[in-house]
Amino acid sequence: MSTKYYSLFILFGALALSSCKKEYETDNLAEYLAENGALERADLIACAAGTATGLDGTGDFPTSVFFYPVDGATDFRYFEATNLADSLDFSKYTQKFMTDSPVFNGYLWKFNNTAFIAERMGVVTFKTDGKIHVCTPIRMKTNPKPTEINPGLLTVTENGINPEFEWEDGLINESVIYFQVISDLDGNLISGTYTYEKNFTFYDLSNVVLNIKDVEPAPALLPNKIYNITMMAVSEDNWVNLLCEKEFSTAE
Repeated sequence: MSTKYYSLFILFGALALSSCKKEYETDNLAEYLAENGALERADLIACAAGTATGLDGTGDFPTSVFFYPVDGATDFRYFEATNLADSLDFSKYTQKFMTDSPVFNGYLWKFNNTAFIAERMGVVTFKTDGKIHVCTPIRMKTNPKPTEINPGLLTVTENGINPEFEWEDGLINESVIYFQVISDLDGNLISGTYTYEKNFTFYDLSNVVLNIKDVEPAPALLPNKIYNITMMAVSEDNWVNLLCEKEFSTAE
């Protein structure tokens, strides 16, 4: 085969593969879910936080979209709608290709969202065996209501291996649920809990409404160690209004 015809063969082959892929893959969320209609629909826990300079202060990725990838989760995707009125219309969501990275050494995950104007709606999806997981739409308020980062609103009462945590709402008083992560200094997640109340005692689950590390034996802290608490105050539309992080000791 001459070089000329070989090049044409490669070109047409690539176009054919591209056409085949488009027949079964789409960047539209509603079509993507329809293509995977044989899979059972399941929930997904996700929220977002952001400021003009981003949570890392660099400004490269102003918004972080956090989600909890359950065991066996694959094919992480993020879809975005530009009109808030289309929040429940999945046909208006288009896949946005972004970098993603682990949080708490992979127990959680996040998409690193680039800058946008005004507000956006976002949806995260992933797959597990026989299921496609879809989160409740997230309202991205990076520009009008950036996440407040204020560790001063979090109080830690050190009490050995059963520390107590309390916090106040910040400038945006719209939070309906609070997410607490206890981690070690290497970033490993020890416990992840949600409460409606603005307090949590490790490891008292009496006011916990959702536990993302419900394991046996129950998580435990070691005495005379330094740990970290991360608390996110989350609105009904899954936006993080307040982020607090603080180290604490389990010294007796």
